[in-house]
Amino acid sequence: MKVFIGYVSLSGNTEKMAISIKNRMKAVGCEVYMERLDTVEVDALKDFDLAFIGLYTWNLEDVPYEANEFYEEIDQVDFAGVKVALFGAGDLTHSKPCAAMDILSDKMKRFGFDVYDRVLKIHHESSTYEQLRKCEDFAE
Repeated sequence: MKVFIGYVSLSGNTEKMAISIKNRMKAVGCEVYMERLDTVEVDALKDFDLAFIGLYTWNLEDVPYEANEFYEEIDQVDFAGVKVALFGAGDLTHSKPCAAMDILSDKMKRFGFDVYDRVLKIHHESSTYEQLRKCEDFAE
């Protein structure tokens, strides 16, 4: 299986999550490519069997600026059937925890992505061990 992992990270938490998912996917024999979202052309996702996309939430309710171009390009290509799983770290005590993932998920669904219902949201103050375990379970 050919897997893409794209992410943006401000504090390093989402990057740690991406690395954990990458390690788990490689351990089960997947061919894995990992890159920051601000360097990715969104139509490249069509070349993969599965994509994991990780975001932090900017200003409590916005897509981070590093992912803006990626977000804007989604409506330029037909992504019917492209499988995507979303993950990220944020303030889970906020009224809209990890809102950027919800915003991205809604747009991806509108443009044909097959977005997994399960979204991995980890509190930004989670311990490394707890994060690692949740990411491995999510990758499974």
